[in-house]
Amino acid sequence: MRITINNNNQYYFLLVIVVIIILFTHYPRIYGVDAYQVMWMANALRDGALFSDNTWLIHPTSYFGYYPFSHRAIGVPMFLAFLISLLNFFSFGIFGITEAILAFNIILIIIIYKSSRNLGNRLFEEEWSRFLFVAAILFSFDVINNITMTVSTRIIITIVMIVLLNLNLKVLTNSINVFKAIIFMFLLLMIGALSHRLWVGTFITIVIMIFTALIRKIRNLQKLIVFLILPLSIIAFFIGLEILNFGFLLRLDPNQTFSPFFDEKTLFGMGILLSWFYVWNLGVISIFFPVGVIITLYKIATLLKNYDEKNAQLNNNRQFLQKYYLILFIIPFSFLLPSTFYSIVIFFPILIIFSVSGIIYIKDFIATYSETLSCFLLVILLFISIVYSFIKIEVSTKIDLWFVYVFSFISFILFLFIFLINKYKILNFTKISLDPLKMKKGLWLLILTISMLIFSITTIETNRAGMCSSPYPWENLCLTEEEIEIIEYFQNEDIDGLIFTTNKDIANKLSGVGFLPTFHGRASIGIDLWYGLINPNEVLENTEFAFSFSNLLDQRFFRFWPKNAIYNYETSPLEVLSRKIIILNMTYQEDRALLRSEYNVQYIISIKEPLLEDGINWILIQSLQQSELEPVFSTQHLLVWKVY
Repeated sequence: MRITINNNNQYYFLLVIVVIIILFTHYPRIYGVDAYQVMWMANALRDGALFSDNTWLIHPTSYFGYYPFSHRAIGVPMFLAFLISLLNFFSFGIFGITEAILAFNIILIIIIYKSSRNLGNRLFEEEWSRFLFVAAILFSFDVINNITMTVSTRIIITIVMIVLLNLNLKVLTNSINVFKAIIFMFLLLMIGALSHRLWVGTFITIVIMIFTALIRKIRNLQKLIVFLILPLSIIAFFIGLEILNFGFLLRLDPNQTFSPFFDEKTLFGMGILLSWFYVWNLGVISIFFPVGVIITLYKIATLLKNYDEKNAQLNNNRQFLQKYYLILFIIPFSFLLPSTFYSIVIFFPILIIFSVSGIIYIKDFIATYSETLSCFLLVILLFISIVYSFIKIEVSTKIDLWFVYVFSFISFILFLFIFLINKYKILNFTKISLDPLKMKKGLWLLILTISMLIFSITTIETNRAGMCSSPYPWENLCLTEEEIEIIEYFQNEDIDGLIFTTNKDIANKLSGVGFLPTFHGRASIGIDLWYGLINPNEVLENTEFAFSFSNLLDQRFFRFWPKNAIYNYETSPLEVLSRKIIILNMTYQEDRALLRSEYNVQYIISIKEPLLEDGINWILIQSLQQSELEPVFSTQHLLVWKVY
């Protein structure tokens, strides 16, 4: 039996297949927080939000998520709405939002693969390093987490960043017509603007390209910038730390302690915590990022030192321009480094590029002394991934360890099989002769790939297990069986009013997946306007343009502030309504009638054990048990009440 293979595309094809298999292992469970908001918007768009009188799209900037009560751009919701309708039509109503999310994630995987491969082909000379670059992107926790049964808008910005980097490098090396590049850039920026407000961060690629083009022929300025990159990066880090207030820690409990070995509030502790956060998101290969930056700086400095008039073609050298262009990103990255959300989204491809460059430099350096030492480096990386896997699984959550290693082992066998039939072109299964010299580099690459896979699978599995391990549905970031039961119950009910919930996470999931008219306190994705809880004219009349540096960082340029507002919470009409509702006493017929007629609340979803909910002191919930009302439906932890 003989199989003939003529190219190396099977390696990349297998990378995509492995990531898609990871996606299918989580189907049909849906994960997320913001994802449910995007799902609600997709369903609202399918229901006519573009043309409805109650739409939240009341201003041109609403389409981009900048206007009050819009919050999110409509690009991804519109595409998801299209997928839902398309799959629903061709499946005769069998496929719905779950399958649309699955299809959306598969499309993202293919786009990420194609864009990262194009960039890798431009940046790296050897095929194995290009493969490593694509694998490092696809096998990173950040990518897998954002394309595994969820609806991520920020991953679109990362994709736009990858494509823009490749496009700008083409412009710098005169590999593309400038006019064509400008049109393509405009389209890319429009895609970003319709996906996430963070699209403005991708402008940094264009700014640095222009800067590189301006100084490429000025020798002294080139030297000055290169030797100032590290001190400027350090200064930018401390400025960002001061302005951004270390956003990663501020989003957490200020009294929480992360480690018994160091104080995370100190500079050293923050450094350790930030380092771990980036390794956790990017994968084990990210530990080589500092090496990649330092060696790249050193190589650029060496080239500039040896520059003279006889070697003037340096400024047109493709490799030099690419390195010079990419190294400049270290300064703005250092500024945004403390704000982990922004830096991961915008600088993700830059981090992977220098991480891959770092491991290439180290491997080549060690190999000059001994190939055995090069293999020893590989053993260390594999050891780190396996130890991390054991510790993470044992300490974080109790999940089956066999899944991580069986899946990784099967993936390794598949990669090895493709390697063999590619290496020998014609593989005779009756007689296999393996050349150790030919096998070394291939096996080195395959084992490194599996090390990254083990690290990321462990992270994604333990993270997802932790998100769905609580017995209480409101503490899980995935759609639970209890919430599915409630959605199915309401499918058989005649709903002509609103559903008030006592928990915002349950409200997000029920409204996102079931498209139920559910609300809870403050909302910013259009629920207020869609259900007629606030008049569009009121929003237009009470919205003012507010530009400042802090607003620029938050990508918020409009502020809704009612002229008669006394308290801050009154800037959200839905929260005002919520505060009026929770003080109603359900033992009084007058209050029940008010709830139904004045506030249009037809159902209430409450928790069976009210004391479990944070700060629960609502008369509404406490009085339900003593009222004439009886639950019309219940699950293990939730109750559904109908208001008559």
